[in-house]
Amino acid sequence: MLLWRPRRTKGLAVTVSTDSLSLTDQAHGRLRADIIEGRIRPNQRLVATELAERMQVSRTPVREALKLLAADGLVVGAKRGYVVREHTGAEIREIYEVRAALEAMAARLVAQRAGDERIEAIVAIGACDEGLAEADRSVLVELNSRFHDAIVAGSGNGRLGELNGRNSEHFFSYRIAALYTDAEALASVRGHGRIVRALLDRDQDAAADAAREHVLEALDVVLSKLR
Repeated sequence: MLLWRPRRTKGLAVTVSTDSLSLTDQAHGRLRADIIEGRIRPNQRLVATELAERMQVSRTPVREALKLLAADGLVVGAKRGYVVREHTGAEIREIYEVRAALEAMAARLVAQRAGDERIEAIVAIGACDEGLAEADRSVLVELNSRFHDAIVAGSGNGRLGELNGRNSEHFFSYRIAALYTDAEALASVRGHGRIVRALLDRDQDAAADAAREHVLEALDVVLSKLR
């Protein structure tokens, strides 16, 4: 089950009516998940009246949720509503380059200062990957998310986690995972293995390098699908 937290967007003038805050959060969370998990496709039009009818709520919380999604960078304003944003190859490269830098720092910090129990927990998640290259992609996505989230959380750096969380909204993991071949999925699993070995050795440089290379290899796969 997914639990949604209120989304706070700093530095952006987004007004949300207090009398519909709870419904707004629910609509925002549901729509955001539908976009990130691929149920709503790039360039698909989102009209408040249609969404409100489908979600069985009034139009006001849906409109407010669409404002939040625009602030998130997931949709853009269009005539008669919003359209799900389709990222360019250049934007995807930027997103993954930021991710590579953040996760490399997170892995370095885990190797440097995380307790043994924390590292063992990361290792346990990574071990679940083994033998799953041909599994349903939704299973791989879930394990992949748990693995990367565990490393970021294990860094003990809340600001790093916040930055990574904002950037991670643009990974579109479910849509991308569906495009992976079995060989590419296996390569991703092996990338986790390299990170795990470096963490067990407490090798900060190797952990950072493995995490960075893993993300950049994923970038290469994603960009290859756009050609």
